[in-house]
Amino acid sequence: MLLFIKKISTLIFTTSKFNKNTIWLITLSVVIALSQFIVYALINKNLGKEFLGVWSLVVAATSIGQISNLGFSNSLVRYLPTMILKNQKEDINKMIGTINFTNLIITLPLLILLYFPAVFYATYLLSPSQLLIFKSIIPLSMGALFINNLFSVYSYLLDAMQKYYLRCIVQITGWVFFLVLSVFFMPRYGLYGIAMAFFIQYLVQFGMVLLVIYFKKLLPKVAPFHFDKKSFQIVSSFGLKSQSISILVIFFDPLVKFFITKNIGLLATANYEIGNKIVMQARNLLVSANQVIIPKIVIQKESGTENHYFEGILAKNIFFSISAGMLLLLFTPLAVYFFSSEHDNTLILCTIILNVGWVCNMITSVHYYCSIGLDKIGRLVLYHLTLSLIVIVLYFFLNHYSHLTVLYYAVPSVALFVGSIYNSYILSKKINNVFSWLRSGYFLYFVVASFFTLGFYLLNVTTLNYLIMPVFFLIYICGLLNQYKTGKLFTH
Repeated sequence: MLLFIKKISTLIFTTSKFNKNTIWLITLSVVIALSQFIVYALINKNLGKEFLGVWSLVVAATSIGQISNLGFSNSLVRYLPTMILKNQKEDINKMIGTINFTNLIITLPLLILLYFPAVFYATYLLSPSQLLIFKSIIPLSMGALFINNLFSVYSYLLDAMQKYYLRCIVQITGWVFFLVLSVFFMPRYGLYGIAMAFFIQYLVQFGMVLLVIYFKKLLPKVAPFHFDKKSFQIVSSFGLKSQSISILVIFFDPLVKFFITKNIGLLATANYEIGNKIVMQARNLLVSANQVIIPKIVIQKESGTENHYFEGILAKNIFFSISAGMLLLLFTPLAVYFFSSEHDNTLILCTIILNVGWVCNMITSVHYYCSIGLDKIGRLVLYHLTLSLIVIVLYFFLNHYSHLTVLYYAVPSVALFVGSIYNSYILSKKINNVFSWLRSGYFLYFVVASFFTLGFYLLNVTTLNYLIMPVFFLIYICGLLNQYKTGKLFTH
């Protein structure tokens, strides 16, 4: 077994060709996951699930506020590499100065205006005492978001220069600040202390990135601030297109939380938030590693080998996605106990259900990034719209016909599964065998294991509950060993 693990580790690093940027991106994802995991656990243990539900709604409202930046910063990744290649320092300075100008003149007023629908959103869901806490926190949260808008300009600059590692170091430092300050502030200030830590985190990140720009001499001026009409036309054209996707992504999570809170209560929202956070950590690791797919598929297309590249990267991604999903199944009870200090059957059920949907999403993240690289980004708008429409339709159906908690947790997973199929369809005009993941032995086994485990927890068979996950995981490892011996580990 140890030899198998050692060889798999070697294979991962050699086939994936991890470089410094990739390693730092993965490290950042791990730090974010651990920081959020610990802070959420502390809120749950020290303040209770209702307060965790309130914080969850604050996070959701803040995520909606991200539409205020209009996607202008996103355009830097599209245009700066060409400018950097041609050494157009003056044009780079103009573009960054224009985005800084729009952040202050356009996005700040928009962010202030978004405060009112955020409060309305909370008024509809929270009790008066909970709403009072929400109102005290949301200004700090929105302030942190504005500082993050300023920070994102320079983070995209670093990405365009292929200096992901510098951006990751800055963000890791910020998350460490958030974790440490949360631990110190929460006992005295409660949720308001978490919000203060959140605000300070982004201040630290913004200050650090400006120092990096200054000492590395990456710009003629550290903080250019002016308006250039040509630059504005460029960034607004691309930014508004990409923002349409961002808006749909942003609204998915608040939409789910809205229906869960409205129909089955704030405690259920807290369970969803915890379960979703547990599962999303593995997903974020894979997504970070898969960011390199976009430029690679473009190069493969030029040489006519995009199908071969897609098949290879999909096979590896299926292996890693299913392995992550099986590990989550195995350790879900332990993660839940860490949060609740007790056996919480409902939270375990929620995590298992969400795990199925997000694993489908992880597998087809290859399809998603390939679609961007192969000029299918317009279709991705429909993909995200489909996710939201499925959530709305299914929750309206449940509202009239059933209030079973498990079904409300299942809605996001159903949406993600259907979305993954549509995501595959988008790519079918450009790439062959895009639906092969549905026939994968790894995927089929994972689905069977998940539904059997879910069934035992629904029946609440205590002894079997703790045995079923290790048994399925052991069978999975034995299957991997057999595939490895026959040289078919990355075939599906």
